[in-house]
Amino acid sequence: MPVSGFRVAKYDEDLNILNTQVIALLHATRDAMVKSCEALSERNLEKADFVVHNDDTIDHLELTIHKTASDLIMRYQPISLDLRQILASMRVASDLERIGDTAESIARRVKELGNRPIFAMRRIGALANLVLDRFNRLIEAYETRSAIHADDIREHDDDVDNAYFAASADILATMESDPTFVRIGAQLLSITKSFERVGDRLTNVAEQILFEIDGKTEFAARPRIGAA
Repeated sequence: MPVSGFRVAKYDEDLNILNTQVIALLHATRDAMVKSCEALSERNLEKADFVVHNDDTIDHLELTIHKTASDLIMRYQPISLDLRQILASMRVASDLERIGDTAESIARRVKELGNRPIFAMRRIGALANLVLDRFNRLIEAYETRSAIHADDIREHDDDVDNAYFAASADILATMESDPTFVRIGAQLLSITKSFERVGDRLTNVAEQILFEIDGKTEFAARPRIGAA
């Protein structure tokens, strides 16, 4: 049986491995979103294909994180801050895997759009850039365990909602004025909704950072989509 000093050192090493795995998943998922946004704005089918084929990497990272976290709980029976880190890691991994699925969904819709011009790209581009900016700030918040940055991300959750409404309104207006745009417009509405969902997932991750840092589990209700 290993001596306690060795066990403590191995425990810290395993916790660090878990943290490294989550950070790797954060970057992999962010990169998938960047590629899907570039595929949309550039109408680049190669980048869309890359996102679709790379989704398995994100899935594998999520499974690895859950296995590492489960092994830590069974082997060391952690408590307090360490247990919160492990639980938060598992929840974060699940949200990130779903973001990866959303990036893949956007990429697949880009392939369906082909190289046809899209007149609503200005608003969609603003929404995409906002989501990517939040993603970058979230990675910084996670890597530094900054409650201030995580809370700021959560407090500005409605920024993405407002950008989503603006983009959707542009698309709907174009669909009403140009019947030939209806089919493309339906695809674009699904894409804008995908970005809004990613914004929600990023806020979920921000809340898990706050949970890990101080055990916070209760948050003010987020504004509901469509609420006055």
